[in-house]
Amino acid sequence: MPQHIIPSEPWQDLEKPNRGLNRDQCHSNTPIGVRERAADGHNGEADLFAGTWPTSFSKGLRHDENGIVDAQVYTEFLEEVADPTCTDNQGNRLTLFDTPAYSGPFRTAPSEGGEFRWRAWEGPILSHRLGFNGLDAGGLGIAPAPRLGSDELAAEMAELYAMACLRDVPLETIRDGAEGTDKVLGALGRLEWFRKDGCPKDASGAEIGKVPAARRVRDGEGLSSRTLFRGSSQGCSDGPYVSQFLLQGYDPLTSDAAHVQGRWLANTTAPRAMPFGSFRVDQRVAPQAVGVDYLRDWAEWLDVQNGADATGEQAFEACGPKFIETPRDLATYVHFDSIYQAFFNACLLMLGRGIQADDGLPEVWSSRAEDSGAHWGGSHALSILAETATRAMRAVRRQTFQVHNRARPEKLGSVATLVANGHGAVLGAAEPFAAAHLEKLESAACEDFSLVEAIAAAPATKRFAHNAVSHKGLPQIDRNLLLPVAYPEGSPMQPSYGAAHGAVAGACATLLKAFFRTHALDGSRVTLAEAGMERVFVPAPDGRTLVESVRPEDSAAKLTLNGELNKLAANIAIGRNFAGVHFYSDYFDSIRMGERVAVGILAEQMANFRGAAKMSLETFDGDRLNIVGGRSCGSEIHIVNSTPELWWTRHLPEQAGWAG
Repeated sequence: MPQHIIPSEPWQDLEKPNRGLNRDQCHSNTPIGVRERAADGHNGEADLFAGTWPTSFSKGLRHDENGIVDAQVYTEFLEEVADPTCTDNQGNRLTLFDTPAYSGPFRTAPSEGGEFRWRAWEGPILSHRLGFNGLDAGGLGIAPAPRLGSDELAAEMAELYAMACLRDVPLETIRDGAEGTDKVLGALGRLEWFRKDGCPKDASGAEIGKVPAARRVRDGEGLSSRTLFRGSSQGCSDGPYVSQFLLQGYDPLTSDAAHVQGRWLANTTAPRAMPFGSFRVDQRVAPQAVGVDYLRDWAEWLDVQNGADATGEQAFEACGPKFIETPRDLATYVHFDSIYQAFFNACLLMLGRGIQADDGLPEVWSSRAEDSGAHWGGSHALSILAETATRAMRAVRRQTFQVHNRARPEKLGSVATLVANGHGAVLGAAEPFAAAHLEKLESAACEDFSLVEAIAAAPATKRFAHNAVSHKGLPQIDRNLLLPVAYPEGSPMQPSYGAAHGAVAGACATLLKAFFRTHALDGSRVTLAEAGMERVFVPAPDGRTLVESVRPEDSAAKLTLNGELNKLAANIAIGRNFAGVHFYSDYFDSIRMGERVAVGILAEQMANFRGAAKMSLETFDGDRLNIVGGRSCGSEIHIVNSTPELWWTRHLPEQAGWAG
């Protein structure tokens, strides 16, 4: 097997060692040279808006009172991200990151006294290191992010405002269109992007291309209470909003007899935890405080943009753990999770329930006692989740820092606020685009409800400690359109696009779909009932317990294993949107990038397996993908009604390998 060679200065030419070793030949249908075709294409705003960069990530750097980043330090930041310069005393390069972060005083302080500490950036040069498994970080790409002034970005921001309005409304209530959901839906439905007969345009006024059009489809349906805030893949709009893999547990003490019969014991209550050795992994979360949002005060928002670590200001409910019932609960889960935790738990649940392995894999799961670490067995599935998550993280970090450097939603809220209060001139060349953005946002209104005005009227409660000069010199804000955020520290210290949670979710869900039998031999999707999960649960109205859903459309005979895994990936990625720290396109493109990371790793491992094996799965876009092979013949990727070449780079606009 070819061995990796790590260059002494890996950021110089990541691909030279692999090209010399013909590494692409290990799985023959992976397109050779795909990394060269995955061009580094951002949306051009870093050049168009140079000097102010309102749509570029600048958190942790010095900003003026209007939230405009210092041009010199931002330029140095970009240079350091592209080519780290920090060396030791002997001149050897180190894996450090030397950038002039903000070092001045903060305007506010922790509510319980003291001073805020500074936050560090998260993995800014992680992708400069050569990977040991699967494709390298430079071999994958995602489409340019939506631009300021486009119908898509306005719709994304409007959706985040809508999420903030409904953050404490139970997800099952949102599904019914109640408690204000109908008004929010009506307002969103006025946007060109969400209208079924709409003709959305990009920032230049041209018709959108195939990649944005694919993001607009959202599971083939128009906007409704059933599709609101849902994912884009099969099953995401079916049944309860929350995947069963984030709710159900498994109790081996009551379920052994059921396992022997190939079905889950239909006891009167649902287990809430999975066994992990002698421990139990509880599916409940410690809920964040209802109605408490952050970064609605300009001084607090500005401190967080300058890098203040306000994590300790998070408020929690005192009533104890609960199941994921509301958008805020889901935002809480993805605030504190280990990034692949939900998929590790899902794997434990499926192994415990005795869900069958993919039909093309060796028979190592016929008994729970026979695995013993076998290749393609349960232990392999659990371990490869962690391995693949780290590879997805490396790949997505390259996109976030080295390519797109997209601003977080909290910064876009400030752009709308500046324009709405007559301060748009400070945005420089971005001002007309920001004005168009605000105009599109304001069109999200119907009858007696305006989404923008609902945000302007939202509480701007001070959450941190202030003093007499906290607001000195700040712009006059009468119409506050800052995005209410669920986390006091706002977003993580990394750009928005792609999303780490999204990429890891896409990769790990793909692994589970490959390892477990999600489709019958005739190609039909395996239902939850057929997999042994015979009941579908939702949280009770207070979230303290689970109750069996009585909706006919929630039948375990209708919901599918594939769909619930797709839904799990969407829940984890879009949960970050509910918090206000990611956009919809971050989810859409990142899960597909993670999917390709996982397929690359599976194909590489398949090529080194001693016997013949095959893994089959349905992709997030509905393709039927097979990975076949063994040590004697390498491995191949086959895609029904497409080619690996088209599929691999479908999400890049220069390839546009979408059907139609």
